[in-house]
Amino acid sequence: MSTTKKWEIQELEKQKSFCKAGKIILKSRIDYLLTSIDNYFKDKSVENLHNVRIALRRVRYNMELFISCYERKQFLRFYKKVENLQDLSGLARDLDVFKGNIKSLIEVEKVRINRSLLKMVDEKRHNLENNLEIELMKFLHSKTLKDFYKLLN
Repeated sequence: MSTTKKWEIQELEKQKSFCKAGKIILKSRIDYLLTSIDNYFKDKSVENLHNVRIALRRVRYNMELFISCYERKQFLRFYKKVENLQDLSGLARDLDVFKGNIKSLIEVEKVRINRSLLKMVDEKRHNLENNLEIELMKFLHSKTLKDFYKLLN
């Protein structure tokens, strides 16, 4: 019995050309990204933000493999949007990890931390998340996404 691994894409067949395979892969990755963004807006949990970040990474790094299959200007326009979103989500994620490490130091190591530090981290995180949410909404409604997605069908 063969089970599909999380990185495998069922529609991909060995005899597909490189660019045809790229369309299938990128469509799959973008569909997963759109689902992850939708889940994040339904529940803005740290876990869902992390899933958006992972989905953005998968889209971006898979795109890097297939740049030769697309008109460069249009491709890079979409790629830069994905890259920007990945960077923004990474900044918010870094603060989540940082805050978790601080809390661990407080609870496990009994280190005393000035409360203003945690407040500053929370404020910075809140601002980053608001900015990310705005950029995600712009991305979802962008002509760049629609145009690139059309290339995959």
